[in-house]
Amino acid sequence: MINPIITLTSDYGSRDYFISTIKASIYKEIESVNVVDISHEITPFHLGECAYILRNAYHHFPKGTIHLIGVDAGKKNERKNIMTKVDGHYFIGSDNGIFSLIFQNKKPEYVFEITVDDKSESTFPMKDIFVKTACMFLRGVKIESLGTQIESFVIKKHFLPNIINNNQSIHSKIIYIDRFGNSVTNISKMFFESVEENRNFSISLPRAYKINKICKNYSDVQEGSLLALFNSAGFLEISINRLNTNEGGANSLLGIKLGDNIIIDFINK
Repeated sequence: MINPIITLTSDYGSRDYFISTIKASIYKEIESVNVVDISHEITPFHLGECAYILRNAYHHFPKGTIHLIGVDAGKKNERKNIMTKVDGHYFIGSDNGIFSLIFQNKKPEYVFEITVDDKSESTFPMKDIFVKTACMFLRGVKIESLGTQIESFVIKKHFLPNIINNNQSIHSKIIYIDRFGNSVTNISKMFFESVEENRNFSISLPRAYKINKICKNYSDVQEGSLLALFNSAGFLEISINRLNTNEGGANSLLGIKLGDNIIIDFINK
């Protein structure tokens, strides 16, 4: 039998002691568990970036994996802490809108507000509440004994793209920038194609850069050239082919920052 898996995603970084104490708390409860770091380098409090990373990572793990989310996690009296099940995976975190951004149109099998061992004054809920809840669940404690079932989690639409001017434009945001400086928007391929309708278009970037086609591969343009493509996660990405990262990354050269607006204007035939 495969040992249970708990993943950790947070904005705590790797400089401080926070992650080591979270792992220590897990191993003190269950020695045989496998603890996997997804990322601890989320931009502080940035739910859109966290959702992008976790949405593209969790389904690669076996069903039954428990995912702990420590981004913008607050005290109990500030917001609920919840446990939910989606796609056969379990997720524990603060009800700050992150779950709606991860799952988008997917419906959860259930959502429970965590009430077990209520530490409403804890400033470190990922360690004090999420870990304890996960370990109790892995030991066989029923979810009904860990909390109270609620109808849904908080829905946050701030990070979703908007269609304006009667399908003439898409207003989107940069939700993630990888180590190469590739800048990922919140526009999925399915969303784009539903609006495009085989029309020509222009993608407006900072510093007056514009792109009027979408490539299939980075190699479709010469090295050092600007391009847009749908990445392996299916989201529109702005990149520079094989840019030397010593020069600062594609986002630096293009003047793109996390949260920047990217506008696509469509041209009727």
